[in-house]
Amino acid sequence: MGATFPRRKRRTGSTSLQLGNYRILGLISRGGTCGVYLASHVDTEERVALKILDPHWGKHDDIVERMFEEHKIASLVSHEGLLAIKEANRTTNGTPYLVMELLDGENLGELIERGLAVVGAIASIGAQIATAVTALHEAEIIHCDIKPDNVFLLYEQGLEGWPKIKVIDYGVSQHTSKEPSDAIAGTPSCMAPEQWRGAPTTKSDVYSLGCLLYWITTGAPPFSGPLPQLMLSHSNLLPTRPSEKRDIPAELERIIMRSLSKDPAMRPTMREMARDLSAFASQYPTSDTVQLLEAVG
Repeated sequence: MGATFPRRKRRTGSTSLQLGNYRILGLISRGGTCGVYLASHVDTEERVALKILDPHWGKHDDIVERMFEEHKIASLVSHEGLLAIKEANRTTNGTPYLVMELLDGENLGELIERGLAVVGAIASIGAQIATAVTALHEAEIIHCDIKPDNVFLLYEQGLEGWPKIKVIDYGVSQHTSKEPSDAIAGTPSCMAPEQWRGAPTTKSDVYSLGCLLYWITTGAPPFSGPLPQLMLSHSNLLPTRPSEKRDIPAELERIIMRSLSKDPAMRPTMREMARDLSAFASQYPTSDTVQLLEAVG
């Protein structure tokens, strides 16, 4: 059966609204500008997730454009490790929404809150993320926001029997041809030095993946503090080695630290990350008794 973690009941509030061909069944989650709802197709009964922009933000053209851009990006790349967005549309009053595949699981951030992942899970999750994001890079797309909350762990088996993952949220993704900008997009805890300068590349995603791996290995991101301190730390400082916080194999530490190089040229490509992490994960296949989190105490 592979590794398991407690199956969590999806929390939804009841509703009877209909949106286009979909009947809304309840609220799944809320973000800063959108709500995500469980919905069912009125004819096929297929269940999906609807991401609906809050009406307040409908007058902000940049936010609306970014939402529809998510659908364009998803249409360019089809990969089992990337969230599928089936449709982009507007309600009768003009509110934008996306029709997305429904994921059954939890995000990686929730797992981190419960404890440290075992080495095999870290390697498998990292390899699957790298493989999925490689597909984006081959389509000349930079994700720009790889972080625990944008990785979903499904209740099904993936690489080496560990949970299968989906990389989600293309809200700040960029084409590789985009010129450097004063606008900085991403999550400060996981942003590469060049990303702070408004000039992300595919190697910036590698750095962000390194931050994520560091986070799930040690329980905390490489750097913390207020925004100015984070910018200076990511640009100039080396993080404490993960092995100083936890006993881990030297090869895993090597992969993580190389991806966190300040110079993008010194980082591996995402394809190389996928190769190295997959090879490392093959040393830690799951069994029926293996759990995702280390035992405490």
